[in-house]
Amino acid sequence: MSLRTHPLNDSLPPYDDGAFAVAPMMDYTDRFLRFILRQLTSRATLYTEMVTANTLAHCSEAELPRFLGLGEAEQPLVLQLGGADPSLVRRAAAIASPWGFAAMNLNCGCPSDRVAGSGRFGAALMDEPHQVAAVCAALADGAGGQLPVTVKCRVGVTRDKARATEIDDEETYERLAQFVEVVSSRGGVRCFQVHARKAVLGGLSPAQNRQIPPLRYNLVHRLAADFPSLRFSLNGGIESLPSARKVLEGESCQLSGVMVGRAVVARPWDWAQIDTELYDEPFNPASSRRQVLDTYAAFADAEAAACAHNIRRLLLAPALNLFAGEPHGKMFRRRVDELASDPSISAGSIILRSAEDTLLAETLDAPPGYVWRHDERAYLPPVPNEALARTDTTSD
Repeated sequence: MSLRTHPLNDSLPPYDDGAFAVAPMMDYTDRFLRFILRQLTSRATLYTEMVTANTLAHCSEAELPRFLGLGEAEQPLVLQLGGADPSLVRRAAAIASPWGFAAMNLNCGCPSDRVAGSGRFGAALMDEPHQVAAVCAALADGAGGQLPVTVKCRVGVTRDKARATEIDDEETYERLAQFVEVVSSRGGVRCFQVHARKAVLGGLSPAQNRQIPPLRYNLVHRLAADFPSLRFSLNGGIESLPSARKVLEGESCQLSGVMVGRAVVARPWDWAQIDTELYDEPFNPASSRRQVLDTYAAFADAEAAACAHNIRRLLLAPALNLFAGEPHGKMFRRRVDELASDPSISAGSIILRSAEDTLLAETLDAPPGYVWRHDERAYLPPVPNEALARTDTTSD
């Protein structure tokens, strides 16, 4: 197969996500979760939820902060857009570009029926590399050439549910490499975030699409080797910080980074050492979860006071998993739900009172990386080369 038949478009600023990025996730990566994540890492790249180009192109100016609002502390932050119409995408990019995002990302990986089916974008675009190139060029043009444009995609796509677990590596890679070739050479894209599973359209749910198709890390590593002038991040199946580090430190690894989604949402504190483990920083931003809660509670109350709508549930949701798997972690979640029914208590106060009422002081004050040792009833540093099971106190 002939690679790179057209020269790269070098008009866009050089960019990659760095060693670690938190994936864009609908109903999760809003600015409230991003605020908490930024307390845990100052270096990881964060993403917005996907915003459709149609939404931005047709919403009122007063509504724009709902979709594009960001704080200085959130940077680097990438806006993910969904769409397949170059003219509509160009308009959306022109609207979004002044808001201060580090880059814009085109969603070519979402397999949901609403996106890839009736919407005809997301993972459906994997079959149309020339259309993707046109959309990416329109994104860059709409932003005045001042923002990098990246693409999040799958290793492939099929509409045959019966073949969900089948994959011909050579055939799949040939189509994948052609996609990257066309999008990079004709669309000017230099950075790809690749979910190492193919997408099954019209037969599997988004959750099943994250589990049933097999992972093919080898295809993403091969892209990085065959396209050395481009940048590739690997997404899919990475469940822990040690596993992320293992991928990046693998022999002959040429990836620029990894991207992790739901594992971060499920247990955010497990990722509180990203800066020291992956970026060689001397320390991590958060010294304890007590510090994170104190900072977030003040932020939540300020946000609630500034918003005309009731956003209490949105403010509470990102804090719920900070103690997942810890002693009394489930009690903390239940207490938050109980207090949330009282409209006289602010969101910040609900979070702090719930922690005070249910959690051990040791849990609140343990540094990042420390593990609850049930036999010693204490948080201790992890033992090298020992797999320490985290205790989930299901009886409380």
